[in-house]
Amino acid sequence: MQQTRPRPTEEQLKTSGRYLRVVLLLMMATLLASSLPLPWKAATTVLALVTGVVSVVGLVKVVRLGMPGTMRITFVLGLIAAGFFLLTSLAQIVFWPITSEYEQCSRLAVTQSAQEACTQDYSDRLMQYNNLFNPQD
Repeated sequence: MQQTRPRPTEEQLKTSGRYLRVVLLLMMATLLASSLPLPWKAATTVLALVTGVVSVVGLVKVVRLGMPGTMRITFVLGLIAAGFFLLTSLAQIVFWPITSEYEQCSRLAVTQSAQEACTQDYSDRLMQYNNLFNPQD
């Protein structure tokens, strides 16, 4: 005799839906925070961590309840997005002085060529750090 899982109750469906909405709102807030200038950009790290935690809790709930695959996928994508934003924001915090100078340069750049010069300088400075850790002698 095959044993089937009981169908989720209405309350369980509502709870899962709430977790899903919270994850989506947190992902949007994380995306918006990542576009803010330093020091506000550091809020991305906190929001990404919270998004990751809520995604894991929501994923566990929907797996235990046997919910459809689309909800599972959404929570997994929330977890992946949280990890991406977390790594990106941590990198910007590690390179705070360089990122801060780049943002200031970009704000003051009036022309396209000035913007490109800011971007090139930022890339060159980041590559100098890369060469410290990975010498090409």
